[in-house]
Amino acid sequence: MKIAVYSFQVDYPTRYSDFNPLLLFAQKYVFAPREQCPLRICYTNAIILVESGQGTLRLNNHHYQVQAGSLVYIPAGTVHQWISDSSNPMIHRCAYFDWKYVERPGFQYQRDYFHGVDKYREELISPFPQLEIHEVTSINNIPLWISYFNALTPPPELLCGRNSWDFLKYNGAFQAFLHQFLAFAVKHNVIYDPRIKKILDSIEKEPLKLDVLQLYEWAQELGLGKSRFHDLFKQDTGYSPSDYLNRLKYHHIAEDLCFSHLSITEIADRYGFSSIHYFSKAFRHATGMSPSEYRDKHRALL
Repeated sequence: MKIAVYSFQVDYPTRYSDFNPLLLFAQKYVFAPREQCPLRICYTNAIILVESGQGTLRLNNHHYQVQAGSLVYIPAGTVHQWISDSSNPMIHRCAYFDWKYVERPGFQYQRDYFHGVDKYREELISPFPQLEIHEVTSINNIPLWISYFNALTPPPELLCGRNSWDFLKYNGAFQAFLHQFLAFAVKHNVIYDPRIKKILDSIEKEPLKLDVLQLYEWAQELGLGKSRFHDLFKQDTGYSPSDYLNRLKYHHIAEDLCFSHLSITEIADRYGFSSIHYFSKAFRHATGMSPSEYRDKHRALL
């Protein structure tokens, strides 16, 4: 069953002019128990987060056991297959992209980008810079990474079929997302400050009860001044402390709109908004839709 929804320094071995990543489409995919895709290749590169559940990934001649928090990079043209668990099936967040533009006449739908391993056309495979990227890694803060993917996911048609303003919007979000992914997954000696990791773990335990002042207090207890903490936090997450908390808040609001029976007024109260009018305005600014529009749209797809 498919549901479509809604700087780090690298010594690139190619010219910068050859490095122009382009988002093609992004989606949420819900597996049925025991579901498996055929052995296939994708003409584009893929970054996939296992949001929940577990299963097996066959990648060339390797088999990986994946679970909630697994973050997977599949280079274009790589033979792969997903097999979902029988009792705890996976939910994926997916982004498909080219490292630079590829002409593919006749490609209109997402299915056009997948092919069996026997008769695919090699000239249509997306070239990619020779970055050494971990194929399978694991992340701790799943809600944050889901929010990254949410920012990429337009209505379920290819971006090339949309107007140029939408293209700029989603591809701009993808550039920021790719920056975070490369900082995390490139085989490079990136050292994350353990104090920031400790603060992120604390945020995950009580994300709805925090304000940015609490984060600064935790930082001070760990020997970090305000400006140093701010710099390290943004370096490791891509966001300032206040922006990070704000993204988490709207992620939880979106989940309540889609999966809870709370009224919109009750959700506004739960998250501390002074009025339904202010809540609606703030939510529209963050997502491009009013709370009721978001609920109607995404509940219809679930």
